[in-house]
Amino acid sequence: MPAPLHVTDLFGFVSQQGHLLLETRSFEVREKAGAGLVTDVDVQIERNFRGYLTDLVPGSQLMGEEEGGSESEWTWWLDPLDGTTNFIHGWPRSAISLALYREGVAHLAVVHDPYLKETFWAQRGEGAWCGSRRLQVSACERVAQALLATGFAPEPTSQWQSCQALQAQSHGLRVSGCASLDLAYVACGRLDAFWEVDLKPWDVAAGMLLVREAEGVVWDLRGRQADLRSANYLAANPRLAEVLAPQLPVC
Repeated sequence: MPAPLHVTDLFGFVSQQGHLLLETRSFEVREKAGAGLVTDVDVQIERNFRGYLTDLVPGSQLMGEEEGGSESEWTWWLDPLDGTTNFIHGWPRSAISLALYREGVAHLAVVHDPYLKETFWAQRGEGAWCGSRRLQVSACERVAQALLATGFAPEPTSQWQSCQALQAQSHGLRVSGCASLDLAYVACGRLDAFWEVDLKPWDVAAGMLLVREAEGVVWDLRGRQADLRSANYLAANPRLAEVLAPQLPVC
């Protein structure tokens, strides 16, 4: 990573922005072009990060969900409020998701849950962590013993059949509406697998590194190594991913 990069200072700033999210009592909601909802909280947090991060790594650029940006050698990928719909409805399942990439390769990831005050983080080659606890994906290799999670695309027609089958086969299927936390939960073993279609780079930029540094895999739904532009993702330990991949619709 670029030096000097003081990750403890970064964690403190992320936590401050999470506190801002929790303390917000009123906000405006509007529909985004295409699909989805956005609040002025999303926009404000992204703007707060933009200046901070580009100062933290001189020459870097930020790509944010709400106001876009541009890419450079070092690029930050930010979802300032993953789970906006949850936030609007007061359901405490949202996160700040942040990752630093160098020419398409992840070097640092942070997913912060302000409600549970948990910060999941990873550095390339240094493992994945929640606070000071090192993370490891689950060892579950059988769908019958697995707790699974997914998210639904705007038109999930092809998903319903596979979800119904896997719900019946497994310990259960969860839909949280926050992909970054679902990936973090795969990394720490709370979930055995997660898949979703039609995701954007800022949804998965941090979570992919968390899972891989916790000795898991992140594939597209054709069983290939996923990257920021794959759109469709499956995260699990390697053996469970091999079992699940043939049962998921290829989109």
